[in-house]
Amino acid sequence: MSDAGIKESKGKVRWSLVPFDALEPVVRVLEYGAVTKYAMDNWKNVPHKGPYMDAIVRHWKKYFIDGEECDGESGQSHLAHLACDVLFLLHDRLVSDVPFDQYIAQLREYPDYVKHIDPNKFNRQA
Repeated sequence: MSDAGIKESKGKVRWSLVPFDALEPVVRVLEYGAVTKYAMDNWKNVPHKGPYMDAIVRHWKKYFIDGEECDGESGQSHLAHLACDVLFLLHDRLVSDVPFDQYIAQLREYPDYVKHIDPNKFNRQA
């Protein structure tokens, strides 16, 4: 008889495969959004997720086409911004029960949400 222990892992998610050091810049973008620009978990309350699709393309273009490493506003990596936007859409898709073709159509046809500047957007509660 062996003294070796047994730990069943078959079928369980292997979190050890995630490159956690690469997530730090993503968390910095999330902190920027939560503390400086919007509010904690603001992205969850955005009714139309289409702007995140556009943001993915903008950050992709800035990084890969324009050759700009960091976002001028936040100072954080365009890749980290891109990853955040992809995570927002991934989360939204995981909690959505809308059929995929309708979901994609909704992403592409979101209303023009910036018709005027809302002066209250940047007012922070203490």
